[in-house]
Amino acid sequence: MATNLLVLLHTVLTIILVSGILVSYNVSSIDLKGSLYFACSLGLASLLGASIAYLCAQIFATSSQTRGIFFSIVGILYVLRAGTDVSNLTLSKFNPLAWTYLGHPFYQNDWYYLIGLFLLILVVFSIGLVLESSRDLGSSTIAPKKGKTKASKWLATPLGFFFYLNRSTIISWLLADGVIALMYGSIYGDIDTFVSSNKLISQMFANNSTTLINSFTSLIMVVATAIGLVMPLVVVHKVQFETNKERLGYLLVQRVSRLKVYYSSLILSLFFGTLAILMNGFCLGIAATSSMQANNGKFITTCIKASLNQWPLVCLFVGLMLLSLSLPIFVGWLVYGLLGYSFCVTYFAVLLDLPKWMTHTSLFNVLAKMPMEKFDLMSFAILTGIGILAMLLGGILYTRKEIV
Repeated sequence: MATNLLVLLHTVLTIILVSGILVSYNVSSIDLKGSLYFACSLGLASLLGASIAYLCAQIFATSSQTRGIFFSIVGILYVLRAGTDVSNLTLSKFNPLAWTYLGHPFYQNDWYYLIGLFLLILVVFSIGLVLESSRDLGSSTIAPKKGKTKASKWLATPLGFFFYLNRSTIISWLLADGVIALMYGSIYGDIDTFVSSNKLISQMFANNSTTLINSFTSLIMVVATAIGLVMPLVVVHKVQFETNKERLGYLLVQRVSRLKVYYSSLILSLFFGTLAILMNGFCLGIAATSSMQANNGKFITTCIKASLNQWPLVCLFVGLMLLSLSLPIFVGWLVYGLLGYSFCVTYFAVLLDLPKWMTHTSLFNVLAKMPMEKFDLMSFAILTGIGILAMLLGGILYTRKEIV
């Protein structure tokens, strides 16, 4: 109940803060009723996620299972909402994730959707409370299955062991990357229809080398790369997590060396990071080609090339995260912060009218924005070199680090 009350307090503060900021703009179209409705929809969305997570925590035995099932449920609801919003809006009414905006804030302010969402949250929380009261402390509603008594040869290797620790994160993140790329790719049909339906717009983009589709593709590649980069960083950070829990020392006192642990994380993060950006390009190209009127298979190759152009960022961020393993703990979180900062600066540069000097501080703006721009070998080589240098330096420091 303490955890639930803390989430409730967070929600109330969010509603007060968001509604207060909106009203403070003193804009006639942003009234108090609409601001309060909008803030309540955000707060109830937070409570919905908390209630689902709370219920999952009572059913499943481990935190990794709980996180995996929770994100799977939210991901499925999000994908279904995106699909029904485009194809059949009536079906969105059966999706609780869509109830936060179907009441049309500042326009209709239909409170029935939010009341229904609040009642659903109460039901889910109540089920969670019942399950929690009926289970033993430290156990779960669904008993965990017993593992094998003997490890396989693959699991007995450092590489196999670290893959086993990260397998749920890797698989779920790759699937999420693919789904998000497919969703963005499905928008290309609307862009193609918009350009081809208007003669003036069609002539404008026919005479301009920088087309709307290429510009959109370069921006989507930044989004897809930023999402894909999180997974390899999590894989590397798992080593720091196990070290902080004082569990890694049991491995290192045996025949497993620090170098094996380090390079196992390096191989896994680089391989699956590369696979993630390749999937982004391939899935985006497949979905875009199938949705556009002029079905051009060459666009798939264009998307794959644009995604591979982002590969130095995989090297760089993986190298920085590996280097952080031998530095104070907060450095690892700074790497996440650098990724978030670079993404926000690039993504919101035009919307927020950011100054040019600030846009140059984003690592996403160092590389050429393919396919809108031509491939830049110099920036590609420099970022890759810095990433490799960080990996080598991190390996040297990690072999000398004292691990409990």
